[in-house]
Amino acid sequence: MVVNYFSKEYPKLASDLNKVKRLMKKSVIIKNQDVKDAILNIFNAGGKLLRPAYLLLFSEFSLLEDKQKVALAAAIEMLHNATLIHDDIVDDADTRRGATTISKLYGADVAVYAGDYLFVSAFKTLSQQDFELSNLTDQTNSVERLLGGELGQMSKRFDLTQSIDDYVKNISGKTAELFALACSIPLMIDGHKKLAQRAFKIGREIGLAFQIMDDYLDYSSDSVTLGKPVLEDVKQGVYSAPVLFAFQADPEKVTADLKDKNFETFYDFILSSGSLEKTKKLAKLHTDAALTMIAKLPRGETREKIADITSELLERKI
Repeated sequence: MVVNYFSKEYPKLASDLNKVKRLMKKSVIIKNQDVKDAILNIFNAGGKLLRPAYLLLFSEFSLLEDKQKVALAAAIEMLHNATLIHDDIVDDADTRRGATTISKLYGADVAVYAGDYLFVSAFKTLSQQDFELSNLTDQTNSVERLLGGELGQMSKRFDLTQSIDDYVKNISGKTAELFALACSIPLMIDGHKKLAQRAFKIGREIGLAFQIMDDYLDYSSDSVTLGKPVLEDVKQGVYSAPVLFAFQADPEKVTADLKDKNFETFYDFILSSGSLEKTKKLAKLHTDAALTMIAKLPRGETREKIADITSELLERKI
């Protein structure tokens, strides 16, 4: 069974997500055992499965068949996992979600092949369904924008002069784009262009709020609770909202602490400077924007589920 947000309050959604995971595992047909083991390892590592969950929920506004919905959800999650693997390679990260990364367990070469295979497998899964792909022309740039967010983040490493707007722009590609794609792609495939455009905007706001909350939790949770080393990103020059808000509060102190690698002192300043409160406020701003648009979706149980899950993400602890 999928152990995630949804098992208790949303049993039907949890059941569908189990189908997604089974299809993902079934899609891994590769002779190299190390690469296969690496992929299955990341599938079994857990995760909230939020992107496929939102896809399945928004697909309820379409006439797609159940097997098509599951295939789309599996493809989105495989694409997400591929980006995680490559992200960990670039960051030289040892852990993710409390588990050892694929690149650390199997080496960077196996990790690269595993990530590449997942990209191929995602599109292969889509090609096996009877989709009207001509309806996807408006979404063809999503993967490019996702990469653009990664490159934007890379270009801003160790740059404390970047603005909050720069940060939001980067996470808009890095994280929000895939949420937007997950929410909109079933509707776009089914030909509901106007509703798909609204879903895309909703998904973007959800993705922004989710990433900002992730960055908030980097500093409000310890490494055991969060499942990854506290301050790991900042040591690698990835400055998220709490860091940028702290810099606004006292540029000289933050610059000196980071230059001298006084990370414990810097962490204490994050907690005392109001930076976390400002970060949470920013996440709420994007959550509220999403909820305002969600309220304009077709009435019914599906809309309520989408609104409830989106609200809950703002208050999550992990």
